[in-house]
Amino acid sequence: MASLPTLFALALLFTPLLGAAPPRVTYAPPADPGPSPRCPADMRLVEGRHFDDVEHICVEWKKDIKRCWAYQPGVTVAHGAPTPMSFCMDVYEAPNQKGKKPLVMRSFPEATRWCEARGKRLCSEHEWETACESGDERPWVYGWQIDRTVCNSDKAWRAFDEKKLQAGGEDGRKEVERLWQGATSGEYERCRSPHGVHDLTGNVEEWVTSSRPRKFRGVLMGGFWAKPWTGCRGTNDAHEPTQFRFYEVGFRCCQDASSEATKESAP
Repeated sequence: MASLPTLFALALLFTPLLGAAPPRVTYAPPADPGPSPRCPADMRLVEGRHFDDVEHICVEWKKDIKRCWAYQPGVTVAHGAPTPMSFCMDVYEAPNQKGKKPLVMRSFPEATRWCEARGKRLCSEHEWETACESGDERPWVYGWQIDRTVCNSDKAWRAFDEKKLQAGGEDGRKEVERLWQGATSGEYERCRSPHGVHDLTGNVEEWVTSSRPRKFRGVLMGGFWAKPWTGCRGTNDAHEPTQFRFYEVGFRCCQDASSEATKESAP
């Protein structure tokens, strides 16, 4: 991992490359590690380190949308000491079932209660970042440059009718159905972290519990099907969590990893 002075030096070195598209790298996720005896069978063990703040060197800048499209692979400056992380995370977005549509139109408290009813909890912001960055602080779950084909993140945005969405009932259901461009869980097979967790970026935004000083305890991560630039960092803390429900907002659950084999996962 680069030191801060080294990062500045490398930034000068790579500045002439800004705007020049780097060679495309096809992402092939490693095999799913499968259930761990320390987690329930429908979850995956995530272990690694977390840095509160990280920086990368942009090597492909999109002027039209003012977004970085690729970073120099493997070059990161991290601020502060790493925090060891060990936890269990649902394989899929709630309801955590392969082939099912993710649940949407749930507020942060409703998502919290859904997880708690199953003996779990909402993931924290730091847990979500750790699972996405996969131990090497990568900007996207699949690597260092945007690839629109890996996750469900390249759909065209559709204008929504706020009144219909908030009205609920049949009008609300029809509006959600009209706007829906999500994929069923597991449909984008390559959109999987090395830990075996699917759809961390794209598909639906996910409620998490904030790990940083913020106005709201409930925040959103991962973007949705119309935000290909959304990566492992970039928390959305703009919405009041007790009232906000939206057609592209979902969640997933986490829980602490057991110190020994769980009854559900033990042979």
